[in-house]
Order: sequence, then C-alpha cells, then structure tokens
Amino acid sequence: MANLQELQILAQLLDNMNLASEKLEKSYGKNNAEDFNSAKKEIADIQNKISQVLK
Repeated sequence: MANLQELQILAQLLDNMNLASEKLEKSYGKNNAEDFNSAKKEIADIQNKISQVLK
C-alpha cells in the first residue's frame, strides 16, 4: 500500500503527464517535430518515475 507521500508524488506526476500530453497534442497539430519529440520524451520520463514510485 502506498503511503501519503507516495500518493502525493503520484498525483503530481499524473498532473505533469496530463500537461505533457496536451503539449504532445498541440505540437502534433502544428506539425512541430521538435516539440513533439520533447513532449514524448517527457511522457516517457514521467512513466519511468511512476514505475519507480510503484515498485
């Protein structure tokens, strides 16, 4: 069971994931490959951090 601190960290990471996915969507709509790849990397980093917290 996750403790309060872990749940707070997960909530922040999920908020960041939501923001990054919005960036990804906007950059896709603008055909901006650089921003798209940056947002994609940010999402992957967040996914890794979430995995670490859940271990």
